Amino acid sequence: MKKLLTLLALSGAMALPAMAQMSPAQTNLDQSAARMESRNARGAQLAPVSADQAMANALQRCANLPAMYKADCEARVRGEGQVAGSVIGGGLVKETVTTVPQSELDRMMQSHQPMTMPAPRN
Repeated sequence: MKKLLTLLALSGAMALPAMAQMSPAQTNLDQSAARMESRNARGAQLAPVSADQAMANALQRCANLPAMYKADCEARVRGEGQVAGSVIGGGLVKETVTTVPQSELDRMMQSHQPMTMPAPRN
């Protein structure tokens, strides 16, 4: 009986790290956001979208990028460029190449502002 309790305690201790990763306290999300993410992952609020809506959503993700990146982002969304890798292998790498004159590149780099992360909400 004592061995069984020890085995149960060990198996529970081994499962704690996995359970802790699921806890909002161990993530950078507040509790309501963590619950919403969990619910969405289970598909409770997912609704089917048309191909046009999916494309519009994907293009909207490019909208906040600086101008020098936005055109390439939109081209990759539309399927232009080259794709390497696989989802099973860890992800797809999409590449587009844009050739611009050196003077234009210098001008774009001078006006380019570094991207910053939004301030955390408390």
